[in-house]
Amino acid sequence: METTAASPGAAPEGRIASRLWSAARTEFSSRGYHGARVQGIAKRAGCNVALLYRHWASKRALYVEILKSIWQEGGRQVTAMLETTGGAHGVVSAYLDVRMKDPEASQIIIRELLDGGPFLKEIASSDPAILGPMRKVVETMRQGNGHRLRPGVDPEMAFLAISGFAALVAAAHESTQAFFEGGAPSSEAWKTHVSDLLLHGLEER
Repeated sequence: METTAASPGAAPEGRIASRLWSAARTEFSSRGYHGARVQGIAKRAGCNVALLYRHWASKRALYVEILKSIWQEGGRQVTAMLETTGGAHGVVSAYLDVRMKDPEASQIIIRELLDGGPFLKEIASSDPAILGPMRKVVETMRQGNGHRLRPGVDPEMAFLAISGFAALVAAAHESTQAFFEGGAPSSEAWKTHVSDLLLHGLEER
């Protein structure tokens, strides 16, 4: 992996670097890794490409750092929420809250997954500790906190489905406006509906 000048855990310090970081998140969320251009990032940030290369070795290095920061921060927020709750209900609520608060990050995740997750695999391979929050979430669902998973539900597959679906809803809910008369439901309405769907399914019992 290429080295970079900024910490992977958060936006870099410095006015120019921070502007480039924000612009890059927008560019990657809109175009994905392959469609994004360093010229587009620099233009969004209101500076030239040379300044970008002073902070990151390449578009690839910048993307990996942003993706890693999204994964780490999301995991940190989710595990913090699970300190006061648990079971599948807590996991669903935490992921929907975290992802709906940052739809731009959710779009980056969805685009990465649609590409086959090559950079997520690279990050996990180079830093296995980054999977710690996932293991904690899986264990939380296993323990149940009084609400055990029904027989036949695999906790790891459930985690991946919940986290992926939460990111998809967060990334796409604003684009659903055309399908609703009078405007799309609010973020809170989506969270309530998706939570009920994931926890209770579609069919009446």
